[in-house]
Amino acid sequence: MKTRTRTSLTAAALALSVLLASCGTTSTPQVARTTSGPDAVLTVKNPGSASDAQLEAQYNGILITRTPDFALLGVSGAKSNLRSLGASTDVDRNVNVFRVGKGQPASGTVSGNGSVGLWGWGSVGLWGWGSVGLWGWGSVGLWGWGSVGLWGSGSVGLWGNAVFQPVPQNTATWRQIGLDSVQSAGRATGEGITVAILDTGVDLTHPAYVGMLTDPSTWRDFVANDDTPQDEGELGTGLTGHGTEVAGIIAQIAPGVKLMPLRVLNQSGSGDVSSVSAAIVWAVNHGANVINLSLGADAPVSAVTQAINYANKKGVVVAAAAGNRGTEGLDYPAAQFSTMPMNLAVGSVNSADTKSSFSQYGAALELLAPGEGVYGPAPQSRLAAWSGTSMSTPMVSAGLALGMGLGATGQQTAAALTTAASKVNTVSDNAPYSGKLGSGRLNLDAALSALGR
Repeated sequence: MKTRTRTSLTAAALALSVLLASCGTTSTPQVARTTSGPDAVLTVKNPGSASDAQLEAQYNGILITRTPDFALLGVSGAKSNLRSLGASTDVDRNVNVFRVGKGQPASGTVSGNGSVGLWGWGSVGLWGWGSVGLWGWGSVGLWGWGSVGLWGSGSVGLWGNAVFQPVPQNTATWRQIGLDSVQSAGRATGEGITVAILDTGVDLTHPAYVGMLTDPSTWRDFVANDDTPQDEGELGTGLTGHGTEVAGIIAQIAPGVKLMPLRVLNQSGSGDVSSVSAAIVWAVNHGANVINLSLGADAPVSAVTQAINYANKKGVVVAAAAGNRGTEGLDYPAAQFSTMPMNLAVGSVNSADTKSSFSQYGAALELLAPGEGVYGPAPQSRLAAWSGTSMSTPMVSAGLALGMGLGATGQQTAAALTTAASKVNTVSDNAPYSGKLGSGRLNLDAALSALGR
């Protein structure tokens, strides 16, 4: 059982100038310790007054996390061999159940029509479908010259002459979802909202995130079991950079938010049920308002479902990727969200509002957003472009943050995003997917208007 939220990295990048080089019984919900790859995760519903130690002894497991509604333990052995405390239980396989699948061609190959040129006069294509120019003429300063203001409070002008100044390559994409109207009028920035990024980690030193990350006391690496959720590895190898890009998309759309980095996937893009479920509970307990899941599994996972239910009960909303196999039917947990009004399952369209060839679809899909060639920060102070429903999902997470930052609840904002979506049924290439593309494509301008802003 592996997940396939496929993402394709296109373009790698540019070194910055010297400027940047300088620059007992549990009465309240809590996350206990994480475990190192148990065979399975046992979900004990309604654990009642049993202490952590009692649960561990009764089930011969190690507590991962618990809330008043459920407890998760790392266990070994078949479900039939597990004793019960009288509460209902479920068992999920744990190791590498969640995954972000790599794009094609395979990792390490270079494709495209141009030559490698880190400083312009050329183009770079890693795993991509064509060449991508890099700012050109040796221009460096992508994240420099006052980048703190650009990515911090949103007080510095993000748009000039109808161009998105921090990342001009995204101008058309942001206009497609109405971001130019939202930001130029200063209608919403997401201020006061925290978005948790459950992914491969984030490049914690990237200048794009100066002033945007939550307090380090809220950070957690559930893979390495430490407090430094760094996006590890080399860009272009495995899925390194995936979480950095996801966080950067949110930063561009909602520059007033705080980003909470939580590492649940390793460098190859795979992660355990114990990591994902514990991270959801952690995010809720440490102040997250929105949770972004640019990942998925092939089948429902009880532990994660319980964790998401806990998040919703606390007013926290979740956006999850539909998946990238291009087939009918969504990855989990996105496939469950049509019956969970606080959460959104997200697919991808191209610049013409045609369903992306890789995007999964179906009756459970709720919303679409652009997911092809989206630029964002990459490790080592670089810029890169990725494709996948992993990129569409943070656009929706950012949209949730914008609405909630204006005082709407998560459920109200989720409803506005879907009801105000731009219809894509009339796009001829979408005809084969009638009734299976959700409400349409994300329209931030219309959604904020529906919320009275």
